[in-house]
Amino acid sequence: MESNLIFTNRFEDFAKIFLATFVVFIFMMMSDVLVSSTAFLLVTIYFLDGGHVYSTLLEVLADPEEVRKKYVWIVLLGSFFLNFLIHLIFTGYFFYYIFYFTIYHNMRQGLGVTFLYRLGEKRSANLIKWSYYFLTIVPLILFHMKPPLLLGKLEEALFKPIELYSLFSAESLANAYKTGLMLYLAGALSIAIYLIAKKNIRGFLSMLFFSSVYAYAFLISASELKSYALLIFSHAIPYYFLMEKRLGMTHKLNFMQKYAWIFLLMVFAIGGVLEYHQRDIVTLMEPMDSIALALLTTPLISHFIFDAILWKRDNERFKVFVESSKPQTL
Repeated sequence: MESNLIFTNRFEDFAKIFLATFVVFIFMMMSDVLVSSTAFLLVTIYFLDGGHVYSTLLEVLADPEEVRKKYVWIVLLGSFFLNFLIHLIFTGYFFYYIFYFTIYHNMRQGLGVTFLYRLGEKRSANLIKWSYYFLTIVPLILFHMKPPLLLGKLEEALFKPIELYSLFSAESLANAYKTGLMLYLAGALSIAIYLIAKKNIRGFLSMLFFSSVYAYAFLISASELKSYALLIFSHAIPYYFLMEKRLGMTHKLNFMQKYAWIFLLMVFAIGGVLEYHQRDIVTLMEPMDSIALALLTTPLISHFIFDAILWKRDNERFKVFVESSKPQTL
């Protein structure tokens, strides 16, 4: 059997895609000290989560070839006006829009990594895709039926889902949760048995990691910070290394190719600072808060849309990226 590698060897793939999540998870299980640390919160919420969304701009705005393309400005302006209109007209639903779009984007990256490891493998492609969605979307749905997560050190919730407890009784939600959980476990077991029986171990293992993150974050954890940290570390750290490789291979500026890691760290830091001061900026522009929030969330929403374009199968630069994934004989 053959297995594709995203980086140069199996150890590097594990270190860059999976290791950070395992380390954070182990430390969180051992003690609550990590998630209550101010430094950890600053790194997770601002540097990783807030900062990583700006890294896409290194390709679309800092590349002299890419910045001339119409889609770049259509996405940026479209994101701004979409944010502005939603906040202006549906103010109370604005952060629902941000939350669910963010989760969907996070989910799609995991599926993308899964398919990178299955390049050239056509068996059960649709099964892998829909199984992955089942194993990630169902925990998110069931999450709405659980009691609210403990906020811990933060005064304001990081997750902003629709609150079903204001619409349905706690008893009806608890019963729906139990039924949904049994169906989820039965479905997950069936998927695992089928893939193993078909000797499609690669398909099974490649999506096990990300679906496990969602199962823990939305079904098992009672702490919002632990759920949030696991989702961010499993997303932002791999994204940093994927972008570092992509910029190093395809960017039109030689110095960007050579020092991609430095520019990425700088952009993460700048984005983190802007995210940290977001509330202050909005307060300063309070008469025009819809404009302020639309502007400050444009990098976030455009990041989601740009990723859907840049990492698409027919994207020329993505093809270059894919060609470097060498099959290794197991």
